[in-house]
Amino acid sequence: RDFYFMILHHHPRVAQGAFKPAYDAIQWEQGAQADQHFAAWCSGNTGYPLVDAAMRQLNQSGYMHNRLRMVTACFLIKDLGIDWRRGEAYFAQKLLDFDLAANNGG
Repeated sequence: RDFYFMILHHHPRVAQGAFKPAYDAIQWEQGAQADQHFAAWCSGNTGYPLVDAAMRQLNQSGYMHNRLRMVTACFLIKDLGIDWRRGEAYFAQKLLDFDLAANNGG
């Protein structure tokens, strides 16, 4: 956590964008289908058992193991093509131990 705190401290732009500015140009999925996929991800109804179990645990307990945070975040952005900031906002709302620097850094 200290490492990512220092990154955020020295590069405050990472609170709203990618560490590498070139990644801010990624074209994320948008529209009704993306909204449906995001809702399924949030509720733990994607059809992928590991992702669904992790999201349901988060929704029920406010906790998710760090490795599962990475799995669900990667699924959101790489498989569903949904902007990581939507996932970040959801994690911020649900996680009891949300930490901006650690969440954005990894």
